[in-house]
Amino acid sequence: MTAATDTIRAEGLSFDTLPREVSFTVEQGSVTIVLTAKEEIDACLVRLLLGFARPAGGRLFLFGTDISTLTDRGLTALRQQIGLVYASGGLISNLKVWENVTLPLAYSNRFSREQIEQMGLAVLDRIGYIGKLMALPGHITLFQKRLAGFARTMLTDPDMVIYESPLSGLNQEERSRFLSTASDFHLEKAGRTSLFLSSTPEIVPLLKNARVITLSQGQLP
Repeated sequence: MTAATDTIRAEGLSFDTLPREVSFTVEQGSVTIVLTAKEEIDACLVRLLLGFARPAGGRLFLFGTDISTLTDRGLTALRQQIGLVYASGGLISNLKVWENVTLPLAYSNRFSREQIEQMGLAVLDRIGYIGKLMALPGHITLFQKRLAGFARTMLTDPDMVIYESPLSGLNQEERSRFLSTASDFHLEKAGRTSLFLSSTPEIVPLLKNARVITLSQGQLP
């Protein structure tokens, strides 16, 4: 069992895209950057952390639980604590941007149409999304896709947010805006953990006071 203050603990973790075993912890409430050698490792870590893939070796704990011991129902419950902002935005291609953003609210069956509209518009305004809401994802920019995916995550109020390759494909202004919003969102819930998986070292000076773990070396720096 991991310490209660660790949101993530990896013990001797190995997987196909990493050349050696790694062990690290991500503390509850922290802003942590995991620097990797390439974006493929970021994507693989996302699958491992959500339980969609199993490591080749080692153990992975989330919120104090070895995820290899969980049933499908247990994994589903665990994922409900986690918000994920995909590098691609993670939008469903045949749903309009608005439908993608408000999907968690629609599935919850706890809100009226008017409440969903108010909450959806509020989070989009707050995140600075100015693209078309009734467009399909294929017709908006990568930055707009990522903002829409982030807005959807914000509506779930997660205990941990994972950002996959957050700087990939963005210009300097977009990077600054995105990370500023992520930093503000981190502070809005006590104990929230923010995990940035990135192969772009330029993220380090942009997230001041973040803890940095370098996986390309197979160890903590």
